[in-house]
Amino acid sequence: MLLLVGTIPMDGMPLTFGKCEYDGSTLKIGDVVLEGQYVTLGTAAMICAACETCNAAGAELPYACVVGDTGMGEGNKKLFDYLIENITEIKPSVMTLHYILPTKDLFVKLVDTIDTLEKRPFMIADAGALLNAKAVGISRRFDMFTPDPGELSFLADKEAAHPAYVQHFIFDVDQTEVPKLSKQAYNDGNAPKYMIVKAPVDHIIVDGKVAAVVNEPNVPTMEPIGGTGDTITGESSALISTGMPVEKACEMACKINRVAGEMAQPIPATTIAQFIPFIGKATKKVLAV
Repeated sequence: MLLLVGTIPMDGMPLTFGKCEYDGSTLKIGDVVLEGQYVTLGTAAMICAACETCNAAGAELPYACVVGDTGMGEGNKKLFDYLIENITEIKPSVMTLHYILPTKDLFVKLVDTIDTLEKRPFMIADAGALLNAKAVGISRRFDMFTPDPGELSFLADKEAAHPAYVQHFIFDVDQTEVPKLSKQAYNDGNAPKYMIVKAPVDHIIVDGKVAAVVNEPNVPTMEPIGGTGDTITGESSALISTGMPVEKACEMACKINRVAGEMAQPIPATTIAQFIPFIGKATKKVLAV
């Protein structure tokens, strides 16, 4: 089972655990249906992308554990309390943590609980979960991160406790900087075995070294679309859950995202909601090669 975890920035959304279904306009998680802008915000964008990828690959649809939280933290606490209590029964094979609020004790307690499972899931972190893992010093207890260049800069700065205090000027990060920063983060214990560095040139990192790069098709108009990094996380999570070797799944996910962008023919005003419905077709195309 693929389990996708995170908060949704909306008031009143209850803690929800269940199987996910995405139909191109609405996202259903258990008995809760998300519509409109909430379908493609952060964690939800990742879930929709994973649904599209799983459907196209003929894999089991993902499950999600989500809750509404607009920054006050009450939903975030409910999310962790539920997972700590129930993860032994859920037994995911792949677990991806996405947008969460900064927390230490509950975050570490969840990872501690996961480490006691008879069969530990493959652990992925993106966004807030990735930053949190580094900040509390447990990056190596994850199996994979999916940072953008700014997040990579944070991982590579062993002194920074928050992304705002990164010494490296993040706007200078390009494909020539990614190998150096990835190696630094790994050597300092602030990066796990696998990473996808999501950028105009995507890098697949294994043990701190570049294992592959993906730069085709090149669709520059994808760059302004907020959420295309979230979709790579969903796509790679889905492919890993099928049993595909991790390095190959990472490379395929980057290709799928780019082919989806090519199919969508985006302009700068294109939204992630207009992009996601192409992921299924792109998955079938890439996996058929």
